[in-house]
This record gives sequence, C-alpha cells and structure tokens, in this order.
Amino acid sequence: MAQALQGLERPTDPRLLVGTDTADDAGVFLLQEGLALVQTVDLLTPMVEDPYTFGRIAAANSLSDVYAMGGTPLTVLNIIGFPGPMDKRVLGEILHGGQDAVIKAGAVVVGGHTYVEKEIKYGLSVTGRIDPKRIVTNAAAKVGDALVLTKPLGTGVFAQAMLTQDEVDPELYRAATASMTQLNRAASEAMLACAAHSATDITGYGFLGHAQEMAEGSGVRIRFNATALPLLPRVLAMAETLVDAGVAMNESSFGDNVEWKGGVPSALRNILWESQSSGGLLIALPENRVADFQRRAQDSGILSAVVGSVVAGEPGTIEVAA
Repeated sequence: MAQALQGLERPTDPRLLVGTDTADDAGVFLLQEGLALVQTVDLLTPMVEDPYTFGRIAAANSLSDVYAMGGTPLTVLNIIGFPGPMDKRVLGEILHGGQDAVIKAGAVVVGGHTYVEKEIKYGLSVTGRIDPKRIVTNAAAKVGDALVLTKPLGTGVFAQAMLTQDEVDPELYRAATASMTQLNRAASEAMLACAAHSATDITGYGFLGHAQEMAEGSGVRIRFNATALPLLPRVLAMAETLVDAGVAMNESSFGDNVEWKGGVPSALRNILWESQSSGGLLIALPENRVADFQRRAQDSGILSAVVGSVVAGEPGTIEVAA
C-alpha cells in the first residue's frame, strides 16, 4: 500500500489531523474546536458458515479501527458484495448480524451499498466522533511503555481449519467466534481512562505487521515475550500445517525488521505473521497504569495480557524472544 500511495499528492488541509502518513487505523478530520470526525472502512470474506455470526464478526472488525483511535462510532454504511443467484435470506442474516453489532456499539446503520460479486464480502464504512486532544494513534509509543494485548491470536489458523476440515474443534470454534464478535469498545474506554500513549488493532497485517507500524511510526524498538502471547485453544498445534495466506505476504512486507531470539517455534511464528480477523487492541501504556487497565479489563470481561515493552534501539524494529 505504501508503494501504491507514493505517486499520490498528500492532502495538506490543516483540518486533517490523522491521514496516511503513519499507516494509522483511521483518518481524523477536525470539524470544530473540541470535535473531530474519525472515519474508516473495511471488508471481510466469510470465515464461518453461519451468516449471522459472520455479519457480527465483520461489523466488529470494521468498528475496531475507530475504537483503536479512541473514538466513538456514530453512523455506519453497509458495504456488501453478494453473488446474484444466492438465496437473499443469507444476505438478510449477514445484515442482521452486522446491525446487532452496530446497535451494541451505540451507533446507527444509515444505509449502504450492495454489488454483485462472485464471493461474499461484507464490512462497514464507519464515521465516529473523537476529541482532538485525546486521539490515540499508532505513532506515539514511548520508551518504557508496557504493551498490552486485549484478544488472543490465532484466528488465521481457525479460518484455515474452517476451510479445510470437515469438523472444527468445538472449543476452538466457541473461543474464536466469541473473540471475533467481541467489540473493542471496552478496551478503548479503558485505554483512554488509563492515558494510553499509543494503540493499534490487530487485523490484516497480522500481529507483527501492525506492531512494526507502531514501532516505525513512534520511532522506537518493540520487544515481545513469545511465552506471554495469548493464543486461542488448539491453534499452536495446528499452525504448522494450517498456514494462513497472510503469513507469506506479511513476512515479506515486514520481516526484515523482526529479530527472533531464543528459538521461537515456527508454528508460533506463523501465528504472529498471519492475518487476524477482528483482533484485539495492542496498547502502549505507561508502566504505572497497567494494573489500573487490567482491573478495568477484568471488570469488563476482556483480556489484558502484558506481552512486551517499548525499548530504546533501532527505530521501527521488533525483537521476539522465546
């Protein structure tokens, strides 16, 4: 994407507070003093057979970019590619699932656009509000920060299992769908309350891809403890053979900036590179606010795993230690 954007003139409007310069999760545009719009758009292809569940996952995934910035979703537009001959009740169930997720977010579906496509694709264009003084970008992590992750990794392995296996382990299915349908709303509210310095949500570029963007944008080095990374049940044993298509793409794009120490297993490396669907927030917090964040997370029923830290070193690099 960076290569594709190279030939485009960058916007110079001073009201654009966050644009494409740091590969952030959403754009932010100043409306007036004390009020800005935060905007994003995203699409997913189905990773589960149930259309209602898929609708919820895709909507949560789209809303996540606004939450990662510290914003509040207001309105959404549905965007759906749908095969013309397919039963329209499937379309209705997808939209029903998406609408229920949007309602849970406190936002409103105001319309959308449907187009004929060979494969189902669904997502949202989301507009939210944000306080210009409380924008959380992926480019402000500070040396000494702790890094907290709010959802387990492994949805890429799960998606591959759904595609290739006759029956997916029930425990994995329950855990994966529960994680992907969970909004990042509570995590966003907790990070704002705890004065987070930086955040990003973990989606298409995988855990390490999004972390590298944070490291580069912030001009810091990031260190992860591989044993502290939370995983969905069963996925580590499956990740050697069930390899998400995003692994090769993300490793090719970001791998030169990652250093492995202590023999991190290849299966875990695959999980750290794979694309995640509706993943959690990776949040850079002052060390003295971690306990408060974890208390708030526990009260809200969300994960708060301390997975690493921000350290001095070559900017834009990552170290993963076993």
